[in-house]
Amino acid sequence: MNLKVEILAQAKKLSPYLEELYHHFHANPELSSKEINTANKIVEELEKIGGYHIEKNVGGHGIIATLDGAGKGPMVALRADMDALAIEEQTGLEHASTNKGVMHACGHDAHMAIALGSARLLAECKPYLEGSVRIIFQPAEEFVPLGGAKQMIEEGALDGVDAIFGLHVFPDPHLGVGTFGFRAGELMAASDRIEIEIIGKSAHAAQPNQGVDALVAGSQFITMIQSIISRNVDPLESAVLTFGSFQCGKQYNIVPEQCIIEGTCRTYNPKIRDLMELRIENVLSGVCSATGTKYKFKYHRGYPALINSPDMTAYAKNVAKSLFGDIKVYDIPKPSMTAEDFAVYLKSVPGTFFFLGCVSNADAKPLHNSGFKLNEDTLWRGVAMFAELATNFHKIV
Repeated sequence: MNLKVEILAQAKKLSPYLEELYHHFHANPELSSKEINTANKIVEELEKIGGYHIEKNVGGHGIIATLDGAGKGPMVALRADMDALAIEEQTGLEHASTNKGVMHACGHDAHMAIALGSARLLAECKPYLEGSVRIIFQPAEEFVPLGGAKQMIEEGALDGVDAIFGLHVFPDPHLGVGTFGFRAGELMAASDRIEIEIIGKSAHAAQPNQGVDALVAGSQFITMIQSIISRNVDPLESAVLTFGSFQCGKQYNIVPEQCIIEGTCRTYNPKIRDLMELRIENVLSGVCSATGTKYKFKYHRGYPALINSPDMTAYAKNVAKSLFGDIKVYDIPKPSMTAEDFAVYLKSVPGTFFFLGCVSNADAKPLHNSGFKLNEDTLWRGVAMFAELATNFHKIV
């Protein structure tokens, strides 16, 4: 039997099952660390499939499902995230969210369907599996800066694992439906969250000399902070500093005593990460000293940079080519400043994270958009890819 041909055929036959799962997860989204019903559904499906050692409530609502093959060999991990976003869905789909204000707008519903389809297909391939497969269903991927990966690892998710693979559906018309995007080395940035409180003294707007204006201090900080990227960071390094929330004052005729500023910093180089934290507080301290205000500063280090193993990326790329041909493989030309806590797994074991094209129309909505929807023909292709990665891994170890 040609196992590759069989995997492709069986993955495609799973399409109705995959679409049913996808519709269920999409219609019943749950926020980070609240994936109770989602986890129950995953366990229910795994128990129907049979053959897996199932561990529940790992790192919160996470699930680990391990399948031992007929022969001895390495253990491969496949990861799918579970959580949804606080977005009111506007897709008009029949299987749209039934949970008001919550939506699977980042494709995690598809990831779970693909992982369960892979679990089903790999169970059928057990006689040909040399080694073990561990499928990790991870909660709280969107819960920046903590994320669910770290806690799952602490509770044993990677024990005995030799390599890990993850995918993300991606609505990029350059990829097209079923095209896999790969990049060795740097793929996604480290993501940190910044919380600042500037404290002044309120006063009547007609007598500002009797107060200490937190709004003026906050405004000066935002203006001055822009020079960090242009004057302190090496131009050949990647860094992004964005403040997306500035809350100050409640009434037009009162000098505000408090200014709350929140933002994010994205980097790749750990030294640049350290520099950004240091310089942000330096500027904040200087502004507050000059304006007579005080401050509180919190710099939450979130996900590390996602650095793909060159060897594992080459392996995954070759698997995709062998399944779907060169035309369905795309070399991602440059890294992104977005973030993913799959990076945490890659700090412990080699692996790679890749993208799977899920739209064909140029006006497709992006991830984290209330109108995001994917082409469901994407799903079986992800299953075939995961299954082939797992069944062939012993050949390269």
